Amino acid sequence: MSEKVGMVCFSGGKDSTAMLLRLLELNDPDLPVTRIVFADTGFEFPELLEYMEKVMAYINEKYPERNLKLELVGSPKTWDEWFYGVMKRGAGKGKQRGAPLRAYPCYWAREAKVQPLQKAAKEADIAYIGIAADEAHRTGKKEDSRNDKNRYPLVEWGWTEDDCVKYLDDLEMINELYVNFNRLGCFHCIKQPLDSWWNLWRGYPDFWEIAKHWDKESVKVSNHGLRSMKPGKDGYLLEELEERFKQGYKPPSKKGKFDCNSCKAVAFTAVGQLSLEDFNTDDAPELMHPKFIDDEPTADEVLLEPDEDMSCDIMGGAIDED
Repeated sequence: MSEKVGMVCFSGGKDSTAMLLRLLELNDPDLPVTRIVFADTGFEFPELLEYMEKVMAYINEKYPERNLKLELVGSPKTWDEWFYGVMKRGAGKGKQRGAPLRAYPCYWAREAKVQPLQKAAKEADIAYIGIAADEAHRTGKKEDSRNDKNRYPLVEWGWTEDDCVKYLDDLEMINELYVNFNRLGCFHCIKQPLDSWWNLWRGYPDFWEIAKHWDKESVKVSNHGLRSMKPGKDGYLLEELEERFKQGYKPPSKKGKFDCNSCKAVAFTAVGQLSLEDFNTDDAPELMHPKFIDDEPTADEVLLEPDEDMSCDIMGGAIDED
């Protein structure tokens, strides 16, 4: 009988890292780890990639017999292709898409994370998802057979986010990006809180300039920026925000909140609370919901009620082709 294929969805964040290292430590035959997969958005912080190399070096030194390698997956289309792509339906039909809308799940999360992980998991028997016990509500209904492939070890172990931090701290494997950021992902993420933008401006001037470029380009092609639906009315453009930063404005720190609480798109899709169709924002202006436009929406605020028609499973659902 061939060994089951167990695929770890590894983001480099504290939860998925703690889950991965603990799974290897336990060496439970019912929880095999044979693949480690990371979805690269193309906008990652270099420190994240360096951290993942550090984790893999630790694994290969401690468990050389496993012969594990980090698999990178990503979108077959570039960010530019989606950004400048023409919408095919809705109020914006025939117009260029521009940046993802803050009021909706990010189409780049769909293209660069959700779909690549779906494809990778088709060849796996088990897909491990790093959701901590204190967010167990994100795992969906246990009786839903569509989630049979998914396993949530941290929930099964009762490990909270704090437990994950302590475990990694004991191993001296904390990701140092958490010192300045409460989220890990695209450095120009449309949903990141103001203090993350401030840290990007202060510590990563090259990335800040790239973010400003896409902010201005989005206004040019679609009349909304990375942080605003209507520039000057419901959010600052990054150039305006930069002036505020230069004048001494420093947003309140979210230090201590370790993960992104504004973009849970991948996790929501994993449990059937969002479908890939919800990432198609071409007609979003017609469907706008005020809960999505808060400056720093929380996970609970963007959590949709489960619906029978929203059944896509990140690890097994059909892939929606644009």
